[in-house]
Amino acid sequence: MFKHKALKVNKEDASLPKNRKELFLTVLKDDFYLLSELSILLFLFSLPLAGGFTFELTLLARMGEVTAQKFFSVCFYSALIEIPLWGVRYIGRYAAFGVMKHRVHNEGGYVKELFFEGLKKGALRGFLIGLFFGAIAFLWQIGCAFLLSVSDSALWKGLGVGGVTIAFLIVFAAVECFLAGEQFYELSFFGSLKNGFSFALASFPASALHFVLCMGVPLVLTVVSYYSLIGVGLVWALWGDGVTVLAATLYSHRLFDKYINSVYYTDYINKGLSREEKERKDG
Repeated sequence: MFKHKALKVNKEDASLPKNRKELFLTVLKDDFYLLSELSILLFLFSLPLAGGFTFELTLLARMGEVTAQKFFSVCFYSALIEIPLWGVRYIGRYAAFGVMKHRVHNEGGYVKELFFEGLKKGALRGFLIGLFFGAIAFLWQIGCAFLLSVSDSALWKGLGVGGVTIAFLIVFAAVECFLAGEQFYELSFFGSLKNGFSFALASFPASALHFVLCMGVPLVLTVVSYYSLIGVGLVWALWGDGVTVLAATLYSHRLFDKYINSVYYTDYINKGLSREEKERKDG
């Protein structure tokens, strides 16, 4: 790990990014170590889940004669086992959002220390939201497996799988907003989750895009090519997962400014951006 690395703090207001798109590009360009370290930390917390996925794919590959009953059974029990493994992954993701909040707000600190502070603060909440997401992932997987196993109609298969996938992506986006909001506001667990669903529905196109990049692409690669999945997985583990945290943080902060901070926490509006941008927005 990059133990000596601290988050970059820009003390000159005029040189701060003027908007969040510019901030996103700035972090991509200047903070490779941050995105890489967060990705590696998230990979460590994701190893149990990766093991569960590998076991499931191995069972499906070695199933021999594929029957609807065998296919559904493998999907059912594998997804059930993976529920607590999602919880472990989201412990790390909770802490990663805390680190990224410091970066985009132009606040100092060392990545390692901030990450472990996040673990102390939110390990339980991270695990619980991971269990919730894992339960939804279980329902999505067995729902898709059931539809693909029992229906002979391509139309009904497509409509059914599309419907449960839309529900799944809304939950995914709500959980991402939950994680970002947890670093901002002191709310009950269910209050944060309720806000997450509100923001996910209010920004459905962006939620769908984020879901496709984070979940859809790896899923398609699983079907298309095992080796391409390994290649993308390596990029994700060494850099890409940190980028997903960055993107979700910045977009969530934009929603927070629009719907919450503009009314209740005006000092937070455009935090980490140039004051000139804030004055322009206010004017």
